[in-house]
Amino acid sequence: MDKQKIKLNKKVIVNSLLTVLKVEKISPSFIRVQFSCDKLFDINPLWICPHLKLLFPDPLTGKIAFPKLDDNNKIAIDDKLRQLVRSYSVREFDSVTNQIFVDFAIHDTGLASVWSQKAKVGDQIGLISIASKLQFTDDCLVLMGDISAVPAICYTLEHLPKKQKAFAFIEVNHSNDMVSLPDNKNVAVRWFVQNSNAPHQLVDAVMSTNLLEHDKLLFWGGMERSLAQSIRQAVKNKYANLSPDAFQITNYWREGLAEGEFKHRE
Repeated sequence: MDKQKIKLNKKVIVNSLLTVLKVEKISPSFIRVQFSCDKLFDINPLWICPHLKLLFPDPLTGKIAFPKLDDNNKIAIDDKLRQLVRSYSVREFDSVTNQIFVDFAIHDTGLASVWSQKAKVGDQIGLISIASKLQFTDDCLVLMGDISAVPAICYTLEHLPKKQKAFAFIEVNHSNDMVSLPDNKNVAVRWFVQNSNAPHQLVDAVMSTNLLEHDKLLFWGGMERSLAQSIRQAVKNKYANLSPDAFQITNYWREGLAEGEFKHRE
């Protein structure tokens, strides 16, 4: 296949095949899959928490059927195809080798999680697009998330512009899920291990941290829906002077529901 350079913009439509090069269980909660891609593309270095739309094979036929573009050059996904699409964060990207790394959270059920636990070298899935809603600015960045947001937050902290200030609050399932991050005097990271005796520890930590000295703040969050609702309301109340655009907090998942069965923002 002739390789084609994909134009860089806010959303890159790729529609390409990803081929598994390596599968590794990196912690109690994550399986990392290293992929090669049959098309060349770039990831904007200014993107905050970029994410992928991954297309899994039809479980009945094993085929990967990419969506077409409509008259407005937007991806047209019908209900049948939507059941095979999942959103995942970029964990690492090597532009020299055109390889991409995705960390899949380990669950007993779920299309993507089950696929990752069975994945082997040579298996293929589709990559529909790569996108991000936010770019780095001179705002102080506040990243918040549960285990589902670990890949996104770690990628972003590893790719911060030199003078970018950031705070990160991350709750994981196990202490071994914590990640060693580059030393950076402009960054403060706090890790928490999920604790049934302290169900509000993430919200409490964010709210007890004094961020008022920063004139510009940008809150980004990815987590389970109920936790997202709590943090969203708390930070909006405390920092009521900020514009609505300063709060980008997404429901990454909802207990008992697959992607597409709940709203990411509510």
